[in-house]
Amino acid sequence: MLCTVATNTHADGSMAIEPLCEQVRASLGGRSPDVVVIFFTAHHRPHVERFRERVLRLLRPRIVLGCPCSGVIGGETEVEGRPGLTLWGARWAEADVVPFHLELDEVDGQPGLVGWPSSLPEGAGFIVLADPFSTPGDELVAGFRERYPGAPVVGGLASGARQAAEAQLITTHGVADEGAVCLAIGGGTRLDAVVSQGCRPIGRPFVITSGERNVIATLGGKPAFKQLVSVLRSIDKRDRELTQGGAIHVGRVVDERKSRFGPGDLLVRSITHIDTDSESIALSDFVRPGQTIQFMVRDAQAASAELETMLAEEAARGPASGALLFSCNGRGERFFGAPHHDLGRVRDGLGDIPVAGFFAAGEIGPVGGEPFMHGYTASLALFRDAPRS
Repeated sequence: MLCTVATNTHADGSMAIEPLCEQVRASLGGRSPDVVVIFFTAHHRPHVERFRERVLRLLRPRIVLGCPCSGVIGGETEVEGRPGLTLWGARWAEADVVPFHLELDEVDGQPGLVGWPSSLPEGAGFIVLADPFSTPGDELVAGFRERYPGAPVVGGLASGARQAAEAQLITTHGVADEGAVCLAIGGGTRLDAVVSQGCRPIGRPFVITSGERNVIATLGGKPAFKQLVSVLRSIDKRDRELTQGGAIHVGRVVDERKSRFGPGDLLVRSITHIDTDSESIALSDFVRPGQTIQFMVRDAQAASAELETMLAEEAARGPASGALLFSCNGRGERFFGAPHHDLGRVRDGLGDIPVAGFFAAGEIGPVGGEPFMHGYTASLALFRDAPRS
């Protein structure tokens, strides 16, 4: 298994692609890659078809996919606020890869996603690049949950389009203006996921005792708002200051069969409204009685520490050959106060492996073994040799 990455910030899109193809080809010893992934900023929109054509002609990969973004990630650099183009190539001798394109259409009289493959490689994981204007995110991840339970699904919503019909999703056969381009990866290659939601828990867990739709009425038999106030009184001054700045969230336990859980078991969702009259709390998610939740705070320090911890745990599982990183466009330098944060942590934690990705308008990754749509998250796909049976 061999992966490679090449990135540049050349402002002239017509001149940017050839040097990157040469770098990828040289890194692969002149051999054709199985997969090439292309991420490009909006500066390069006029040259997308040229990018696709040059990659196919110069590298002759089996599969090409890519999307536009607000900033690219590649090699040692996170490119923000300026032109950027990155190519990531992989040569997987024993991998079984299946590309497919999902589009919104009518299914049984209702809008739904069509284009799901009829057969997939055993043990497949998925990379997903989706247009946010034409692809309902919750339905997208629900489709993967229902069809491929337990499969790792990692990806992001393209952040480089300004409106509908501008998706510019690159595929081997053309450039699509809507939907989601996906890649199933199985056989001799295993996809492992790391999802860092950038929050840490505060206070103690609570069980939802009443509520409906997205509103929590009571926690542990008491009004939800009163329980929140009790938590705020129990935490230190710094954490209370964070909550006043809107950094408080709720983490919902995904797998209720667990008696003990940590941050990796909690699906983080925003608090959208607090009704002080009814003392209820509304979330950006649906809830039901019996679920366990914990209040959480988000800041740069917590986000960095969580990512470092998760990467250390992943490194203990063994080396990876390459990775794709989907980081929220709300992270980056303005959140962490320094450039190249998420990419730097990945390289520090996992070594000098080829990493590419982009700043996304929404990130896809598993929590508790199920894929979800996230925000303010770093979602990472790692590629390793699958164990031989």
